[in-house]
Amino acid sequence: MTQEKKRKAKPDWWLLLSTLLLVAVGIIMVFSASQYFARYAPYNDTYHFLKSQLSNAGVGLVLMLLAYKMDYRLYRRLSYPAYLVVLGLLLFMVLSSNIETIGGAQRWVEIAGQNFQPSELAKIALPMALAKWMTDHYRDIKTFKLGFGPALGLTALTAGLIFLQKALSSSLVVGAAGFIMMIVAGVRARYMGTTIAAGLAAVAGAIILEPYRLERIYGWLDPWSYPMDEGYQTIQSLLALGSGGLTGVGLGSGGSKWFYLPARHTDFIFSVLGEEMGFLGALFVMLLIAFIIWRGMLIAVRVRNFYASMLAMGMISSIAVQSLINLGVVTGLLPVTGVTLPFVSYGGSSLVVCMTMIGMLLNISRHLDA
Repeated sequence: MTQEKKRKAKPDWWLLLSTLLLVAVGIIMVFSASQYFARYAPYNDTYHFLKSQLSNAGVGLVLMLLAYKMDYRLYRRLSYPAYLVVLGLLLFMVLSSNIETIGGAQRWVEIAGQNFQPSELAKIALPMALAKWMTDHYRDIKTFKLGFGPALGLTALTAGLIFLQKALSSSLVVGAAGFIMMIVAGVRARYMGTTIAAGLAAVAGAIILEPYRLERIYGWLDPWSYPMDEGYQTIQSLLALGSGGLTGVGLGSGGSKWFYLPARHTDFIFSVLGEEMGFLGALFVMLLIAFIIWRGMLIAVRVRNFYASMLAMGMISSIAVQSLINLGVVTGLLPVTGVTLPFVSYGGSSLVVCMTMIGMLLNISRHLDA
């Protein structure tokens, strides 16, 4: 093998290092945000969430390594089988009467004593299936019958099953990633325009039909008029971010996590980070997330293999959309919804899946000229 080929076989080290750094920041912040309430029942262990997140990161590292080491051509062969398995899990979540409901949503199934969200797997399975279909029908991508129609069907079916679990935000993340893949693949603009209109109508309908979602909109538009209910989370998040100032009150010294800020170690962990590490710490994390997204996009653009390009675009789009939604919620730019911050928030399903996607991106980065 020549020196040039050896150079090309190296993965994107910048993507790897930035991901590991962000995961490390997340572990530190999960401990800081959770240590006080973890002391009390039912946990009675200050280090409960720290130990759990370390375990999640360990599993994520193993799966990231396996995804990196796998022959990337297997991704294409496994695309449809993987998608069908995930589709079956999503259907099971909708039809089963034994699924635990948390926060009004049926997202979790217990496996070996651990709660897991099958909807997280859709962030990998849908891009795999869409990438394969688009590759197999590349010449017909601008047609409705073999291009846009089937791609839209796969995306709508997956997002629809997630939506039926009362997980609107997760369905939006998955649907948006599929939508971005269709745009990049070259689907006709008029098809995409119609889809955007239909999607916005569907989201509006989903909000109107569920009173609690409509109440969240009211609380988002004017949180100070609903300080003890619909606007409470937004107000507490803004107070936490505002009290951090430029450099923060100090790691571990934030007061918002003392039972003021809900979901302090999951959906609103960025608020705790902003309070304790200040604007500079928050900016550093946002730049780190943006850097990861940029490296992922570069891989998707540079790889010559069309399947690998579409797969990379779908996965990094999912991370990007989820990050934007979470940051929008904690800063009051979007209504409150249950979306975690990738790599930072506590949660095994999200962290493991995101790290697996990074492993797949690292794998693809080794084959830019393949």
